[in-house]
Amino acid sequence: MQKKFIIMTKNNDIINRYILLGIMIVAAVLRFYDYFHIPFTHDELSALFRTRFDTFSELIEKGVKTGDTHPPAVQVFLYYWVKLFGTSEWVVKLPFTLFGLASVALIYLIAKKWYNETVGTISAAFLASLQYMVMYSQIERPYISGVFFSLAMVYFWTQLMLNPEKHFYRNSAFYILFSALCAYNHHFSLLFVAIVGLTGLFLIQRKYILKYIINAAVIMLLYVPNIPIVLNQLGMGGIEEWLGKPHNDFLIDYIFYAFQFSFVSLSVVAGLMLFGLVKRAKINYKWLTVAVLWFFLPFLIGFLYSRYVNAVLQYSVLIFSFPFLLFILFGHIKNQKPLVNLIMAVIILTVNTFVLVNVRKHYTLFYNSPYVKILEDHELAHQKHENVASLIHSFRKISRFYWDRIPVSAPFYWIDTINSEKELVTLVKAQAEKADYLYLGIVSHNNPNTVPIVQDYFPHIEWQHNYQAGTTFLFSKNADNQVDNILFSDKNSYVIDSLTEYSPVSFSKPLSEITSNQYNFIDVSVKFLVPENYEDIILVASLENENGSIHWNGVSFDRYVSDEDIGTWVTIHHSVKLSDIYLKHKNIEFKTYIWNNGKRTFTVADFSVRLREGNPVVYGLWFKV
Repeated sequence: MQKKFIIMTKNNDIINRYILLGIMIVAAVLRFYDYFHIPFTHDELSALFRTRFDTFSELIEKGVKTGDTHPPAVQVFLYYWVKLFGTSEWVVKLPFTLFGLASVALIYLIAKKWYNETVGTISAAFLASLQYMVMYSQIERPYISGVFFSLAMVYFWTQLMLNPEKHFYRNSAFYILFSALCAYNHHFSLLFVAIVGLTGLFLIQRKYILKYIINAAVIMLLYVPNIPIVLNQLGMGGIEEWLGKPHNDFLIDYIFYAFQFSFVSLSVVAGLMLFGLVKRAKINYKWLTVAVLWFFLPFLIGFLYSRYVNAVLQYSVLIFSFPFLLFILFGHIKNQKPLVNLIMAVIILTVNTFVLVNVRKHYTLFYNSPYVKILEDHELAHQKHENVASLIHSFRKISRFYWDRIPVSAPFYWIDTINSEKELVTLVKAQAEKADYLYLGIVSHNNPNTVPIVQDYFPHIEWQHNYQAGTTFLFSKNADNQVDNILFSDKNSYVIDSLTEYSPVSFSKPLSEITSNQYNFIDVSVKFLVPENYEDIILVASLENENGSIHWNGVSFDRYVSDEDIGTWVTIHHSVKLSDIYLKHKNIEFKTYIWNNGKRTFTVADFSVRLREGNPVVYGLWFKV
């Protein structure tokens, strides 16, 4: 009987290994699909540009200390990697894709040691097929590498906790190695090392605690060379100029993001959790506590630091602790027969792959670089139409990187350095005098007033192509085909004197009655008869509710005018980009008016508000499509 049990156990182990192999194959297919056409992201290109140094010391001084906010490991690796193998996209990404694949196997091995093969199978299947992991496995940045280093560190840490009497020094060496790699990889993977290390003080057998403390001391000594770099980076400030402080619902949003904003994927999660509860599994509270601490502490520390010091919390920095969220969700499931494991794996992989491809549209959005498409659509506009003027707002360094691959023959104007709406109006007006069409290619942080300014001279949008982080347009002068969604229009003229602080003409309406699409724009326009003194007159747009202001912004009239415009009519535009505003509030009211802050006397006319269709996938890799 015992012999039969041993044979069955061995057979089950073999079958479970084949299931893991199948999961690994699916993981590889999802990551290597059309691999030679995956473009670089902005951050990858930035890192690539910071490898163009002659010496290692120059790399550290200019490419790490002042050129980045991350520890040096990935940048140093990339410096030598491209020297050996070149800068093709697939070559640069390959090590990180392999890190992603190896992470799938590692989480299985850890889960098997902590729990059983079933938890390992479930965790590996999710790591294999979620966009969170697939995408970062296709990006050369210190995220998926940090997942691999963190899991490898945890694997050898687990050996020290469970079987310290077996190969203690070998396991300690690998634990120290991968802890140091985590520390040099990313500040949040360093934080994770600290949390794991402190946890070990409470779990390791007492007779090994001194050796374990020595391990920690060695890790800290290995990190000492990076301290001057960290201090220098802290002096540079943070990333709050583009990263907002997290809201109270950040964690909920993160979980929806991690599981692909899909109720189908979340239903699979809920179903598996319920399955484990129905089977009345005995919960291992030690490992549950560890998983809870390891997932929630990085989040809480990042959240509090971001709220009260400097914004650092974003989805990417929680990737190192994400595997342990899976242990929280599924660690209570009892070991199942291989057939049940296979069914679970097939369901998880099938559902997540379907969502990845058809709902998240990963291979459409991620594989179409906005920097490439802006150049390609520019050429397309000139091939399909005659007499086209082109304006482009992109990153010049990135555009030049692609010029060797994308022949750009037609001329265009850069508008990335335009300092005021007045400069843009002058440029567009000049193009309107000689062109019938105007092509506009812009990245996501372009001034939202650009499109309504263009439409003053080229009112009709012939086409609009939407990409992740960028949009391209072709405008024409064909006003007959112009489609306007007018929300409000007052053709009257109003004289506002120095005693009037707020204009008699204004507009107010519940946002829910204006649009339910958070990617749309609200364009406000007014004609302005320029007086001799025109400073401190502001066209305001705000979002409010009973609790106060949600968003307030205004454009000063003097951004559109100069002294040469005195005595003439000038159109002022102010566009509200809803996708950049946190809109999870009740009873939001949109308001717009003119604020005569400078106590001037002037005349306005033709006050109008219209809704404009935005780019629904502009942030499609990070938010719901």
